[in-house]
Amino acid sequence: MIRIIDTFDKLPAFFPEGRFSMSAWNAYADSISPTLGQKCREDVVSYNFETEVLPVVETALAFSRQMEKAHASFCKVVDNLQSTVETRLHLSVEADIVLYLGLCSGAGWATELDGRPAVLLGLEKIVELDWTDENAMNGLILHELGHLIHFQTRKTPDFAKEAPALWHLYEEGMAMLFEQELLGKPDYFHQNKDGWLIWCEENRARLFVEYLHRVEAGESVQDFFGDWCSFEGHSDVGYYLGAYLCRNLLKNIPLTSLCDANAAQVMQMLKFTGGAA
Repeated sequence: MIRIIDTFDKLPAFFPEGRFSMSAWNAYADSISPTLGQKCREDVVSYNFETEVLPVVETALAFSRQMEKAHASFCKVVDNLQSTVETRLHLSVEADIVLYLGLCSGAGWATELDGRPAVLLGLEKIVELDWTDENAMNGLILHELGHLIHFQTRKTPDFAKEAPALWHLYEEGMAMLFEQELLGKPDYFHQNKDGWLIWCEENRARLFVEYLHRVEAGESVQDFFGDWCSFEGHSDVGYYLGAYLCRNLLKNIPLTSLCDANAAQVMQMLKFTGGAA
């Protein structure tokens, strides 16, 4: 069952007039979950709080209209979310969808909270990235939910330690695939702005060759993932490559088997796709 945990109405009581304090945030986090505060603090321990976290949180609180817009979009997206999953995927999923003010742990975080699978939606990052409209919110929630669906459907251990770059490509590709299936749009990418998808398609062969080269050379693939990184000026290219690769795998194996793909299968498809260039 999907449970919706909307903490937006708690914010005025803990942060009157939009003023942030760490003690107030700790109390606010504790009101949501006994483990949320520690989880978020540990996640950002390597950040400089004063320069990298605090300004983002304070800006979100100051832009109350943007937070209200994000909240309205959230409410529309989660309405009937359970039935959407069941109708389009014929699967059941356990998940808590939590809208909260975080500490820059991410706009979306597929994780676990109090022993249950959870999608944590950080209002501060959503406002910073300007993902407040319904379309952006929909893509964000469905993508993170896609991760949880994949994790819950997969019956074998991941291969993240064995082949991290392959796992990253496959994991994000599966989340994109589930996002697309939930929308009923196999060519949908929430990252598609300012010609992003056209550029990815026009450069697909070369991008796969480059990704394969980095995997085989043991080089970092971080350029391909995350809004804070980019490859040739384009962020999140790995999400496109992963979705393309997973859809190719889906032509030969059923969805349940695809959820259990191993490193050898992903590498074989990556070589085939990269080699086809």
